[in-house]
Amino acid sequence: MSDLLPHTTGGGGGYVPARSADPLTGSVLDKYEVLHKLGEGGMATVYRGRHTTLGRDVAIKVLHPHLSRLERNRARFAREARAIEHLDHDNILKIFDYSGSEVDESYIVTEFVDGATLQQLNAERGRVPSEVVSMVGIKLAKALAYAHGLGIIHRDLKPDNVMVRRDGAVKLMDFGIARFLDEVNLTVTGALVGSPAYMSPEQAMERVLDPRSDLFSLGTLLFQLATGQLPFPGSNPSIILRNIIEGNRPEVLELAPDISGVLADLIERLLQNNLEDRPLNAQAIEIALAQSLAEVRIDPDDEALDIHAWLVDPAGHEQRLKAHLKGVLMSEGKARLANRDTLGALRLFNRLLAIDEENEEVLQLVQAMHTPAPNTGPNPRWGWLSLGAVALSVLAAVTLWPSPEPAPSNPDLAEVEPVEEPAPQPVEFPVNAEPPVFSEGATPATPPRAERPAMLARPTGLRTLPTPAAPDRVGAGDPEQAPAASQVATVAVAVNGGAWATIEIDREPKGRTGSVGDIAVTPGKHTLTLKNPLAQPYTTTFEVAAGERKEIVVPELTPLPLTARLAGGFADTCVVSVDGVSRGTLAAIGRDIAIHDPRVPHAVELSCPEGVVVRRELPANARPGSTVVISPP
Repeated sequence: MSDLLPHTTGGGGGYVPARSADPLTGSVLDKYEVLHKLGEGGMATVYRGRHTTLGRDVAIKVLHPHLSRLERNRARFAREARAIEHLDHDNILKIFDYSGSEVDESYIVTEFVDGATLQQLNAERGRVPSEVVSMVGIKLAKALAYAHGLGIIHRDLKPDNVMVRRDGAVKLMDFGIARFLDEVNLTVTGALVGSPAYMSPEQAMERVLDPRSDLFSLGTLLFQLATGQLPFPGSNPSIILRNIIEGNRPEVLELAPDISGVLADLIERLLQNNLEDRPLNAQAIEIALAQSLAEVRIDPDDEALDIHAWLVDPAGHEQRLKAHLKGVLMSEGKARLANRDTLGALRLFNRLLAIDEENEEVLQLVQAMHTPAPNTGPNPRWGWLSLGAVALSVLAAVTLWPSPEPAPSNPDLAEVEPVEEPAPQPVEFPVNAEPPVFSEGATPATPPRAERPAMLARPTGLRTLPTPAAPDRVGAGDPEQAPAASQVATVAVAVNGGAWATIEIDREPKGRTGSVGDIAVTPGKHTLTLKNPLAQPYTTTFEVAAGERKEIVVPELTPLPLTARLAGGFADTCVVSVDGVSRGTLAAIGRDIAIHDPRVPHAVELSCPEGVVVRRELPANARPGSTVVISPP
C-alpha cells in the first residue's frame, strides 16, 4: 500500500493528496504542531500533526475558512464534536480534542491512522474477496451497533469514511459531519450532503432517519466491495437518487456469482426500500456475516486469510482463499447432498463452479442428477449447471411442497375466512441461521430434518379453500378470454422445509404457498416476496420467458429474533453478555437486546456494580418475535 495515502479522512466527497505548500504547515494550533498537509475535500483540510508535549502523532481536520468564518457554524461544529467525542470503540476513529467556538480555526483532532480508505483500496484493487468483505462488514456492524446503542446515526457511511490500517484494523470515521453539513444547509462541490450514491431511500426523500438508514448505506458499501461497482449508478445525482428511490439495481449475484450466498442474501436484504424489510439492527448484520465465514470454516483471525494478509499480499491471499474454498465447498456440498439438502448443495456447487469452472467432480455430481442435454452454448459447463438447477428445483418442489388439504365441496366456503389460529406452542422452528463456529476445521452443524422445528409450518385450524376463478390464473374464467399460453408465463412457489408464507409478486398478493397453484405473470423480471408473521420477509427476483413455467423453492425462512428486555431496576453500568459474548453496558446498548436463532437455548448475563451477577437461561424453541423480561433478583 505504499502508493496509497498514509492517512485520509472522508467527508464532503473524500480527500485528495496535497500538492502544494500550505500556510498552516509548520504552525501550532493550540498544543498541536502541524507537520504537513495530507489532503483536502469539500469541507475541510486534513493535516498530520503532533502533540507538542506528549509527542503523539495525530490527524487534524481543519474546516475550510468559508465554513468556520460564521460564529453559528463554529458553534454547530463544536456541538457535533461534543456529541461524538465520547465514542470509544475499537472500530470508530477516536476523537482526542476539538477547537472551541471562540477561535478562528475550527478543527477536530483524531487518532492518526496509517493506512488507506476503502475507497482507495477498491479503486486500486477492484473487487474485494467475499470473505474479506464479510470481515470488514463485521467490524463496521460492530461500530454501528455501538453508536446506534448511544442514539447516534452516522448518516454518511461510505468507503471514503472507512479507514483500513496497515495491520488490518478497520476504523469508521466522520460521525456527526453529515449532520453538521445538513444544519448549515450546505451542498459541497461534487456531492450532496450524505453522498448521493450511498443514501437510503428515506434519506433521498428527506424523511426522518433511524439507524436502519445506516444499514442501507452499509449494504451499498458491501455491494460495491463485493462486485466492484455501485448498485445505483447514474450520470448525475438526480438519476442516482431516482434509482435508489425506485430500487433500480442488479442483483449482487448477477455481478459476482462467486461470492458467498449468505453474504449475497444479506446485501439483498440490506438494500430493501421498505425499512421493515431490512435487518432489525446492526447486531443482526454482524451475526449474518459471521455465518458467511462459518459456512466455509474461516476464522476471521486466521493470519493466512485475514484482512491484514489481504492488504500485504493480495495475490497470495487470493490463491490461499481459493484453495481453501475449493475444498470446503466440495466437502460441504457433498454433505448437504447426503442430507438431501439439494438446494443447499446446489448453491455451494454454483459458487464452486464460479470459482473453479474446470472442476470435473462437481460437473459429474450435477450431471448425475439430470438428463444430459445437447451443448447449445459456448460454454457447456454452465449449461450443465443450469440444467442441474432446474432438475434440483423440480426435485425439491416435489419433495418439500406441502400437500394441500382437500377442498370443501360446498362452493360457499370459498368466501369463508380462515379460522383463528390457536395459540402457538413452544415447538421447533425451521431456520437456516446457524450459530457462527470459528474453531479450526469446524462447520455449523445442521440439525437432522426430522428434528427441525415446525413453527412456520402451515398452521392447524386453517381451512384450505378452493381457488376461485381469477384472471391471474392460467385457464381461469371464460376460456375465450384466457390469454394464449404463449403470451404468459407461470411460476410456482414453495418454501424449503415445509414452511408456509404468503406470496407477493411485484407487491401484489397471490395467496399462500401450499394452497395456491401456478401463478400467471407477464414475461420478464419480477420481484418475489414471502412473508410469515414469525419470520423476516424473504425477497428475491426471478425472470421468466413467454410460455415458461418456473418452479421456485426458496431457502428456509429466518425467524424473528427474541427480545430480552432488561427491567429498569438494573444500573446503566451493568455489562450485558449473551452466550458469553459481551454486548456492552446498558447505557451503550439500551435495554432491549435482540437474541437471534430462537430454536436453541441462550444465556443472558448481567455483571453489575459491587460484584452483582444476574444470569438468565432462555429455553430453546421460544416463539420468534416474543419478548422475555429479565428483572433484578
